[in-house]
Amino acid sequence: MIKENNKNFELRLLNAVRKTLISVAKDTMTKPELRHPLTQDTQKMITDCLDIVASRQIAIEKESGTHTKMKPVYANEQTVQSISIDDLKKTLN
Repeated sequence: MIKENNKNFELRLLNAVRKTLISVAKDTMTKPELRHPLTQDTQKMITDCLDIVASRQIAIEKESGTHTKMKPVYANEQTVQSISIDDLKKTLN
């Protein structure tokens, strides 16, 4: 029970950090011809932190068996969904 609570807390914490970093990036976005308010080093640190957060979230999902290998889909991108026969058999049983 305590281990599950710790995982839930960690996931909530990681999600909050991820959302905050993304908001900072969005709020400081500038037009290409303008100088960005954040230094290159700070931008790199934000990217590195987002990478660490995403890696840990995936690790937790894999540990709990909930990792779906999903990735973002963009509006102008055609998608093809494939399902393994083994996964389909598990669903039907």
